[in-house]
Amino acid sequence: MELKTLMSRAKRGLREELRLYLVAISSLSVAFLCVGGALLAVSNLSSIAERWGQSGRMTVFLRDGAQDGDVAQLRMVLESLPEVRDVEALSSAEARALFLAQSEVTADLAALPPEVFPASLEVTLRGGTDPARVEAIAGRVAQLRAVDDVETYRGFFDRLESLLAAGRGLAGMLALLVGLCVLAVIGNTIRLAVARRRDEIEVLKLCGATDSFVRGPFVVEGTFQGFASAVLAVLVLLLGFALLRGPLDQSISALTGTKAAFLEPWMLMALVLGGALIGAAGSALSLRRYLTV
Repeated sequence: MELKTLMSRAKRGLREELRLYLVAISSLSVAFLCVGGALLAVSNLSSIAERWGQSGRMTVFLRDGAQDGDVAQLRMVLESLPEVRDVEALSSAEARALFLAQSEVTADLAALPPEVFPASLEVTLRGGTDPARVEAIAGRVAQLRAVDDVETYRGFFDRLESLLAAGRGLAGMLALLVGLCVLAVIGNTIRLAVARRRDEIEVLKLCGATDSFVRGPFVVEGTFQGFASAVLAVLVLLLGFALLRGPLDQSISALTGTKAAFLEPWMLMALVLGGALIGAAGSALSLRRYLTV
């Protein structure tokens, strides 16, 4: 069957079943919007996880009354380590000011004196530093005379990474379920179209039309439904992201230090092509089972 003939018959079928297909595309676009939203969430979660994996910090809390010489020696030791990128000293007053600037506190907490906030050395580690090596450094530093405690935040970040992994798994399951729903909706739509054009199909078979000649336009119509639904979902998702980007950036930056990002071009292409492929597959499976020619 020539491509021109196939496309011509598919266009005619789309015109004849326009209302049916518009309803299907509207429903499918919601499903693809769920998939796009899940992909958007997974993409941003992955960015957060990557940033947290690359950023390493360690806080060395100093003892009250620590001698300046001991603190200077401690800082020199830390700066000499190859895993350390930067060391910043934070006095009690500076720690209090930073706490008040970054937190919404009541008047009672704002009245706390600087002595409540311990002086510290904020250590920035180089990216890719082995967590076991960080713990080893923390253990050795904690034994020095000027040190009261050392915090590596490893346990906190490990728990957050576990939550992110669970979120990615749930998003993947949602995408799979939505894909199955899309497959079913397109299959049902094509079956309705087949039932409404049964007389035409019988005439074609009586005239000697092959199975592929009869099935071809329906597969193209299903492919178009999946493609159009995915494109519509991407446009709605892009519009929603553009409208909400400001509030999202403020919230996400405050919590994670990163900004919200839209889907990568290859993800958008995969979503649109995936919609077309699911549409074709749904049509083919539906015709195989319900179209007797």
